[in-house]
Amino acid sequence: MLAKEAQTDGLPIEDRVAKNVRDLESWYASELERRLASLTEVLNTQLQAQVQEVREQYTLQAAALQLRAQEAQAHAQANAQAHAQAPAGATDSNRLFEEIKKIEGIAQKCSLELERMVADDTVNLGVLLQMRNQQLEVRAYLRGLKFCVEGPSAGPAIGH
Repeated sequence: MLAKEAQTDGLPIEDRVAKNVRDLESWYASELERRLASLTEVLNTQLQAQVQEVREQYTLQAAALQLRAQEAQAHAQANAQAHAQAPAGATDSNRLFEEIKKIEGIAQKCSLELERMVADDTVNLGVLLQMRNQQLEVRAYLRGLKFCVEGPSAGPAIGH
């Protein structure tokens, strides 16, 4: 009698249980694949949004640095023109000293900004190189101003 109860539907109970387990496994596998595909799509969308945000941030930073460099270059050119137009004996030493102080402040800001950018791994190398170029231009302008004030005898000798 037990043998007949164990074989309902013409299959032994072990086979039916094994068949049901396989059905459940295939259902869980397909459900898992469907959910993973959905999750992958959501994550890809979020990742693309973050990448776009970072690109926009770098674009804005590069534009700001380029604008600062252009302003510094325009300022340096304006000062150079003003010095070229003024007679050699009419150079106002107070104006030169004020300009030196101002440019030293700008050079200090450039140095601090450059140090901050070097320490930040997220800063684009191109932006870092632009900032370094701006720093070198400001320092060169500052050396030129100091040369105007101190004269050639105050600087280091070249070729000695």
